[in-house]
This record gives sequence, C-alpha cells and structure tokens, in this order.
Amino acid sequence: MIKLSVYIITLNEEKRLEKTIQAVKQIADEIIIVDSGSIDNTKSISEKQGAKFFYNTWKSYADQKHYAQELCTNEWVLSIDADEVLSQELIEEIKTVKKAPQYDVYKIRIGEMFPGYNHPKKGTKKYNLARLYNRNYAEMPKENFTKDRIEIKKTAKIGQLQGLIYHYSYLTLHHQIDKLNNFTDQVVETAISEHKRYSNLRLCTEFFRQFICYYIIKRNFLNGQWGFISSVNHAYFRFLKIAKWREYQQLKEINNQGTSTTTK
Repeated sequence: MIKLSVYIITLNEEKRLEKTIQAVKQIADEIIIVDSGSIDNTKSISEKQGAKFFYNTWKSYADQKHYAQELCTNEWVLSIDADEVLSQELIEEIKTVKKAPQYDVYKIRIGEMFPGYNHPKKGTKKYNLARLYNRNYAEMPKENFTKDRIEIKKTAKIGQLQGLIYHYSYLTLHHQIDKLNNFTDQVVETAISEHKRYSNLRLCTEFFRQFICYYIIKRNFLNGQWGFISSVNHAYFRFLKIAKWREYQQLKEINNQGTSTTTK
C-alpha cells in the first residue's frame, strides 16, 4: 500500500475548498495547501479539515504548484485545484491504485460543473490530464509562467482512470471575468518573454474562431445557456490576450520614439 500526498493551491477559496478537501480526505495520507494571501476563511477551513497550510508569494501557477509539490513528503502525489472535487467513482479507483499501482502516472478526465449540476453533461468535452503520479517519473515544472501541466519522463508508464474530477469553476460572471482578465496579464508576460507575435488578422478573427472551438468543437452547446456564456467568455479571453499583447507592443514603440526624440 502506497502513501499519497494531495496538494492544492488557494486564494480566497472559502466557498469551494471544504467540499474539495472532504473528498480527497478519503484517499489522502497528507493534504498540502499552499496559499498566496487569502483574506477570507481559507486558512481556518484548511486547518479544520486537517490539511497542512503554508504561504508562498505568488509568481505563477506552475511555480506555486511546484512549491506545493516539493512540500509533499510522499513519493506519490495528486494535484488538484481548489475548485475541483473527486467523484466517488474516482475515489474508489484511487483506493485500488494505492494498493498496487500498475502505472507510474495516471491521467484523469475533468468535467465542467455549472450551477445546478449534479454531474457533467453527457457528451461534453472532458479535459484529460496527468494528475496522479510517482515523483520519480513526473513533476510539476517550476519555470513556466502560465502552464501548470505535469511533465512526464519518457520512461514512465501512463495509465487512464475512468472516474471524473468535477470542476466547479463558475461562481458568478463577475468572478469568472475577473479571473480570465487577470490570467491574460500572465499569458501576455509569457508571450513577451518567449518573443511571440500576433498579427492584425489574428486579432480580428480570434474571438470568432475560439467561440466556434469552445461552443461547437468542444461541445459546450450541450451545456445550454451556461455553455453559451462560458464559450463567449473564453473566446473573449483569447481575444483579450492578443489585444493586450498588441497594446504592449504599440505603447513600447511610442515610448521608444519619445525617448529617441528627447535624446537628439
């Protein structure tokens, strides 16, 4: 029987965290919470539920999760977000895995949960990500600004779990829009550091392309009004990323011209 550490990063998650912890308590030998400055009851909820609570200054998603991963004392870890809840089917699967793992890394499907949902809608697109892993074969990278995807070694054997993680990302429109707006700032920083470029054509077409992707290709239309609203917001987020990048480039050019003029 292996021992399992679960790590979660938080910021003002009092409305969703308790349900998340209560689910992982059924399979976790250790729960690590890394917070970046909550001013609500996140800390007290964490400690009441038996989790180990730590603070770390925010740099990026990957850096924060890497820090949490390094605090784990067990070889096997599970990465989960504060707005995610393990389904009972997944809990039972992980209990079986703990008895005798057949793989080094396990992928888990993640389904969106909107207000009033008891489970994700059938037929909707599910994200499938590596979340449960042996740290000798995979790890959360530290340097990436925006991506919080686990890096897997070529020698790792990868398995697939059938149970779902329920993703309760939606609280209110205000919350979702604020979250996406803040995230675009980090995405733009990454794009600038990697010397990416976005054309005027991309600026003009991004929203429409991404809406079709989210609403049709990812089958968000099956989520009714919530799927439509979510698709619009995520398409706007993709557009905003490019708009902010072009704003940065144009303001930089204007500032350089001003500097050049004053030095003549």
